[in-house]
Amino acid sequence: MSARTVSELYRKSMRRHRFGYALYEPAPSSRLYPGMLGYLDEYQRWHPILDLNDAATVKAEGYSPLGYIQQAAPDIRRYGPMAAAEVSTNELALGVGADASSFGLPLEAGGAVSYATARGFGAVLVCDGDVVSEGFDYRDPFLVWLKVNASLLFSRYPDVKKHGVCVATWTYSTTSIHISAWEGGANSVTVGFTATAAGVGHASPQTTWHRGHASSGWSTYTDQNRVIFFAGVKIKTGIFGVTEQPESRWRGNDMFMVEGENEGEHYIAEAEVFGEDWHVINDG
Repeated sequence: MSARTVSELYRKSMRRHRFGYALYEPAPSSRLYPGMLGYLDEYQRWHPILDLNDAATVKAEGYSPLGYIQQAAPDIRRYGPMAAAEVSTNELALGVGADASSFGLPLEAGGAVSYATARGFGAVLVCDGDVVSEGFDYRDPFLVWLKVNASLLFSRYPDVKKHGVCVATWTYSTTSIHISAWEGGANSVTVGFTATAAGVGHASPQTTWHRGHASSGWSTYTDQNRVIFFAGVKIKTGIFGVTEQPESRWRGNDMFMVEGENEGEHYIAEAEVFGEDWHVINDG
């Protein structure tokens, strides 16, 4: 399974948690945070372009100013293991015919959960520490800004004409991240817990998670604070590419016209929001 394939499957299968784009390779929060403009390449890797929180730099770069924005207070919480859409769970009774070590868990584990698939794609995300949820209450100012500055962005950055360009308006980040992902055949992952975890997916500040055996191993990120999910607004060129049709003859929902670099050249562009309204995220 290629890196491109797994990143796309991971993003789509983790939509069920309703936190927005799920990053198979979590991005450092120094590069991805609320108000940052950038794009995701074909591997779903984040590339920052401009911090829209910095009004002076936005003006100096020749872009229009951003409208009124309101930042929400950060919310800190704990999450239990998050599984992909097709993954089944089974709670394991430790100490009754099977001790923790047989699952690759420390002896102090008080319980365990097996996450498995019979076929297809599966993934499990485990966050050891607090997850910080933060961002802006309103997305419309960012969407308006993207539409106004679309022509300049597309002309300056050819990659965003191909991949689209977005502004992160909400992020979920943490410092200790572990991901196991697989495709095809029977696969499983075991996660143990101690203290107050009360069954599958529950967590509290006193819960400790233990990563056990995993058919495809674990990818671990513990070097710095990283973003695991993010929401925001996005624009991209339409499926029809370049058109010379004047705007007066074109209409469409969530679509708009962008002037190209050459005289008389126009692009059909599409605007979308993504995040809590995960069910309307386009796959393109």
